Amino acid sequence: MQKFSYHTHTKFSDAENTLEEMLSQAVNLGWEEIGISDHMVIHKDIKNTFFYEKVCRENRPHMAHDDFNEAKEFFARNIDYIRKTAKKYPLKVYVGFEVDYFTYDGWEEEFREFINQLDNDYLLTGNHFFLNNKGDFIGDISDYKNKEESDKLGNLDEYIHIHFNTIKKAVKSGLFNFLAHLDYVRKVKAYESEKFTDDCLQIVKALKETGMGCELSTKGLRKIGDYYPQNNILRELVKEKVPLVISDDAHKTTELGYAFDKAENVLKEVGCQCRFRLK
Repeated sequence: MQKFSYHTHTKFSDAENTLEEMLSQAVNLGWEEIGISDHMVIHKDIKNTFFYEKVCRENRPHMAHDDFNEAKEFFARNIDYIRKTAKKYPLKVYVGFEVDYFTYDGWEEEFREFINQLDNDYLLTGNHFFLNNKGDFIGDISDYKNKEESDKLGNLDEYIHIHFNTIKKAVKSGLFNFLAHLDYVRKVKAYESEKFTDDCLQIVKALKETGMGCELSTKGLRKIGDYYPQNNILRELVKEKVPLVISDDAHKTTELGYAFDKAENVLKEVGCQCRFRLK
């Protein structure tokens, strides 16, 4: 059974436990390595959004940045803290970030320059927001889970298509090691998966072309009662030999390694023979 996770969070972003608590639990589980991948959300207009108001109310304003130069010192300081803290624990600790990819003009170029100045080990991309075609910020997908909330968007399907297209662009960028919760948008109750099969298959194709990995996330079991991605997409990933890694998307110590035994059985059932691992 896989005894590591590269998709974990600490109080540095939106989790319940500290870095020290997460590392201690990883040791208790008998793991030899772990990746810490707190959120990295940088968008020029983020501080004019309801999302920013929400994280400020929750005393988490550090979750959102609108300037790459301002964000550099903040993230560099956290990387340094992880590196120093990791020396106290008998396991390999990788420093990563879960990055929301944005599509407004100039974002990718700014991000490339920014990330090249940081001493991180890996990046995963996991998009959590609805955008419009210009890349302008619309809202946190979590705020539109219920039908009455998603109805406020007007054309929900259009935003979902844009969302999947954004993920495809992120994959093709070559910036990331693996993709998180491919069909995270399934948490929106009005989502109709059959409408977006082609969108998902285009992402699978992009993953195959770039050689990028993809996660089988057990967080889906906790949130919607099923894995991310759903089984038909998982089978396509296996068919195309996309490297897969099991993730817990842990936001507290009790979620580390959540249902990894079940996930291993799922990968066995679908015939997965290509696994992702950091080197």
